[in-house]
Amino acid sequence: MLIDLHVHSHHTRECTLSPRDIVRRAKEAGLDGVAFTDLNTLDGLDEIRAAGRDEGFLALCGVEIATDHGHYLCFFPDPAKVPAPPQVFGSATPWPVRDVLAKVKELGGVAVAAHPYDKSVERPSGDFIFTLDGLAAIEGLNAHRKGPANDLAVEAADHMNLPCTGASGALASLDEIGKAATLFRDPVASEKDVVQQLRAGTVFCVAVGVSPGAAEQGRGGERRPPERRDRGEHRGERRGDGGGRARGGRGRGGRGGR
Repeated sequence: MLIDLHVHSHHTRECTLSPRDIVRRAKEAGLDGVAFTDLNTLDGLDEIRAAGRDEGFLALCGVEIATDHGHYLCFFPDPAKVPAPPQVFGSATPWPVRDVLAKVKELGGVAVAAHPYDKSVERPSGDFIFTLDGLAAIEGLNAHRKGPANDLAVEAADHMNLPCTGASGALASLDEIGKAATLFRDPVASEKDVVQQLRAGTVFCVAVGVSPGAAEQGRGGERRPPERRDRGEHRGERRGDGGGRARGGRGRGGRGGR
């Protein structure tokens, strides 16, 4: 299953996208699901559930936590049972990353280092992630981020022997959705499944290509969904830089320190 594992809605400051519009766009993009990870809040859970139910589409809820060393996508087996982040991590911010990872683990969740080499965010994690224990994966492909940030994240995952996830990182536009996603080896029906597969390492970051006619109306007034340019499911597989690519999965072997 292809799931965009990092999307923001109007529950994130400076984002105006609605969960319902995001779900509709994800369906048009040919994805199998979308995970909302609003910044430092799970307040959108009810609206996300309603959007997924009304559109007949898998709409999941996680949270992106900003810490003193980078941002982390956190997923829990049952987000409805997770207190608001200030109740979990304390009122003083930025939250210490080691405390965040420990609390997420206590709550049965998993954490993914989000765009760790993106220097446009305040206090990026960078190589500090090498000192952390408890990460389930590294976000190796974030379509919202430019420059070498993604390549450095993939290299970090290599060194740490962690799987890579992929996502649009959509924040400003619905057009960002559908450009990257995470390939889950096994079916996903809930956040519990996401947690289990991230923990097992059976996930892969995938660059998703959009066909030239994707934005055009097809016959009968229906939209043609974009083509999935790569769905390689071999763990640790690398593809050439031309076209789509799938990266991720444990068991690739590190290459020593940086």
